[in-house]
Amino acid sequence: MKYSIEIAFEDANDDIKSFFKEEWLSANLIHFGRDISEEINKPLTATVYSDSSPPQLLAAARCFIMGNTLRISQLLVKEEYRGSHGIGSLLLQRLEKLAHKHKWHKIRLSTIHQNVDFYQKNGYGVEATLENDVFQKTWYILSKFVDSE
Repeated sequence: MKYSIEIAFEDANDDIKSFFKEEWLSANLIHFGRDISEEINKPLTATVYSDSSPPQLLAAARCFIMGNTLRISQLLVKEEYRGSHGIGSLLLQRLEKLAHKHKWHKIRLSTIHQNVDFYQKNGYGVEATLENDVFQKTWYILSKFVDSE
């Protein structure tokens, strides 16, 4: 049998979307005994705006819910507000409150060395280190358990 392989950066057509929906359900039932589609990969964006008029977007975090874990895929603070303004910490605190409210037990992220101190100051611990990636960077996987009480 011959095969044809294609690569796309999106689910480009209905065939692909249907395939993932059907096969994901089948895999869920086999591995978890239920459909966990609603429990993972939910996108979430948290933002911080200035109170000026008009409001200015100062920071944003792109996250995904995976089971009971909130995974931060990006956290960005506008360059001139990084450091001493506390906006990144404010955004993390808001995500932690949200996680607590929804009973998500953990927040996880990955970052490069320059940002590790920031996350550690906010209570995150290093879980793993991934050395020498394709960009010759070392990545750190950090997490924080969310108080469930």
